[in-house]
Amino acid sequence: MQNHYCYYLPSSLTGISDIDCRKWHGQHGPMDIAPPLFQQMPEPLLDLKNECNEYDGFMTDSDNPTKQYGCYFVQQFRKPLNKSDPNSESIRASTWSAYLNGISRPNLQVLDSATVLKLVFDENEPTKCIGVAYEYKGQIYTAIARKEVILSAGVFDTPKLLQLSGIGPKEWLQPFGIKIVAENSQVGNNFVDKMASFMAFETYEQLPALPLSFRTFAWLSNSGLKESNRNWTDIQIFLYSVNPDISFDAPIIGYDPTLAYSQPRIPLITFLIYHTQPEASGTVKIQSLSPYDRPQIDHGWQNLSEYDRNNLQYIVNFVRNFTKNMQWGRKYVKQELFPGNRYGGSDILYRQLNLGSGYHPAGTCGLGKCTDNEARVLGIKNVRVADISLFPTQINVNPTYILYSMCEKVADLIIQQHSQDR
Repeated sequence: MQNHYCYYLPSSLTGISDIDCRKWHGQHGPMDIAPPLFQQMPEPLLDLKNECNEYDGFMTDSDNPTKQYGCYFVQQFRKPLNKSDPNSESIRASTWSAYLNGISRPNLQVLDSATVLKLVFDENEPTKCIGVAYEYKGQIYTAIARKEVILSAGVFDTPKLLQLSGIGPKEWLQPFGIKIVAENSQVGNNFVDKMASFMAFETYEQLPALPLSFRTFAWLSNSGLKESNRNWTDIQIFLYSVNPDISFDAPIIGYDPTLAYSQPRIPLITFLIYHTQPEASGTVKIQSLSPYDRPQIDHGWQNLSEYDRNNLQYIVNFVRNFTKNMQWGRKYVKQELFPGNRYGGSDILYRQLNLGSGYHPAGTCGLGKCTDNEARVLGIKNVRVADISLFPTQINVNPTYILYSMCEKVADLIIQQHSQDR
């Protein structure tokens, strides 16, 4: 899946050995990983890197499983314009640019702005899916599948579509008069998401932003509050040296306009804090019979477990300790702005009013729960899932790598199953 920079830049520059490069990273894949731009790092961020390396360990290769704890510069899927130049400009890579743009195949037709209404089943074999009904430009059509229907509607619309088609918990479908095709209690259950909030601190001067291919500085750590998580990071913190990062909506949770529109402008940094392994889980269920209506989304965060509460507080305390007591914080940070003294100084109230999605939702049709181990929906035939709803649990980092890899694996399974068909 990857086309990693460690294959075309020397290990003396990347910090990644040839052995680790071949072991952990891909080559010639559709998704480019842009190289670090250490030579373009402003002094405050290099200071941060050096101090963090002393007490927590700096991860030159943050995606290398041999070291899961520490701080790092976040990288993006970006394609360098000149791979022989470690400081080359790069362009953003995406699913479109990697897999779809320029593709020309007689067996592929892409319809944009089409809405799938429901799955269609064989009248003589009620659990055998034979296609989908969809609306396109005001007309209703039926697409008949020769082999399988592959659902890739995501963590919200995949369970919604299954439920509208009669697959899901009986107690959710019967109130709408939906005929039960297959009772699958896992459709729409086990909805998991990272818990996110943000903190803002005034600095003595506005710190420069990171070079584009990194975007931000971050930490991966473990609170040690849950025995079963001791070998699995449950904390992720992002530092943005901009006034909050408007291009990324998560820091706007509980957004205070004073921080953005004050004149003269307040120099500040923001910390986006993630609890990546919450115990809380929720549901995604239909609210009506209309495929155009959004499903009801419940994170299940109304009554957090002791671990979830304590882990969130641990992250807040970590950031405060860093900004108050570490050398970097004392040098650059003037005072806490948000939450600061808001909410009467109550971190509990701050958390209740500002906790939001980390925009990495998963679950709702988990592999091995809602589906079998080859992503086929249990209880019906010829329907397979290939999206993030398949994740049976939440992961501790950005899910894009795993999502692409998983979907490529599902594609391999489909080819394997039908390669001998005529």
